[in-house]
Amino acid sequence: MSEENRAGAAMVLLYKGTSFDLVGKMTLSSLMVEALRRELPAIEQEEHLIMHLRYVRRPDPRLADGPRTIHNLRSQIGRLGVIISQGGETLIDREYPVRELLGPVLQHVVQQLDPDEQVWGFCLDHPSLSGLALGRSTPEVEGAMDLNLRESRRSFTVRKVAEPPVPAVDPADLGIDAAGLGQVTVLLSGDIHGHLHEMKLSRRLEEGGFLLGTVRRVLGPEPVERAERASDNGEAAAERYLVEINEVTPAEHSGAGALHFTFTGDSFRDVNQRITASGQGQDRQLMGWYHTHLFSGKDSGLSSIDVDLHLGTFRQPWQVAGLINLTGDDRLLRFYARSGDSVRECEQWVKDDRGRYRLARAVVVDGR
Repeated sequence: MSEENRAGAAMVLLYKGTSFDLVGKMTLSSLMVEALRRELPAIEQEEHLIMHLRYVRRPDPRLADGPRTIHNLRSQIGRLGVIISQGGETLIDREYPVRELLGPVLQHVVQQLDPDEQVWGFCLDHPSLSGLALGRSTPEVEGAMDLNLRESRRSFTVRKVAEPPVPAVDPADLGIDAAGLGQVTVLLSGDIHGHLHEMKLSRRLEEGGFLLGTVRRVLGPEPVERAERASDNGEAAAERYLVEINEVTPAEHSGAGALHFTFTGDSFRDVNQRITASGQGQDRQLMGWYHTHLFSGKDSGLSSIDVDLHLGTFRQPWQVAGLINLTGDDRLLRFYARSGDSVRECEQWVKDDRGRYRLARAVVVDGR
């Protein structure tokens, strides 16, 4: 029935969950006939229809309307030119937004497949589209406005809010030798450490989110070498911090591809609302962020784009960037904190069943 490009039948690939696992494929022509049924006259034999499609590269990052979140993972193709004819008579000749054309039909399909799953993805698949990478488009931020802080006439003012002082702790109370600690040390419970190594993550698109917890200033002797170096430079010894991560929350309203992950202002709005609503004050703060790389981390860490994001967005000296490298079923977990105008890897300490911490090396773990 479909003769588009005469290079092979176009398909729609369907993906399930935030990890976007491939669950099946359908012919695009069958979905099109269902989607356009109201516009087509009564036809007894649908195989007599001839369909020509034109893929229009006009990006459309918006989601398909409906109760479930359905991402167009090839949103570079935002519209379809459709010509349907029968017996030499043209029945339809117009251009449709992909999300409006396929969205309602896909809502029905995914409802039948798994009524409990709320997040899905789809992409158009055809030999002519093989060069287009899959990705989850960065959504438009709601209620955004541009501000010129140099403008003299404003109806409001912007001022920096002072940060509350960071409480102190003696690492010895946790079974940790203060003399061996770097500027930022990450503390993890056994459950959180296990979760970061086992949580379901996509192998197709980078994923990311926020790290919540609490921070404490280190009481105890400064390592001799660091203290001497600061003294030689005429500097005061830098504060050292213990960053305890007790919650990992995926970012909402984010964009992603195989080689990028993007936060939006709405991502930060949602996580800040979550923190405020908890009412836990300093026991539940934004400790930093995490994201995945879909390749081995043996010879690489954060990219230059990652470093710029961390330094420009997560401004506290104790905030950290978590990186999870995924290769097959293996994953490597590391954390980084600012160090001057760059970043440095942090040590990880994991709490045991007795409430004491042990140093955990960043090693490749089989995630199966």
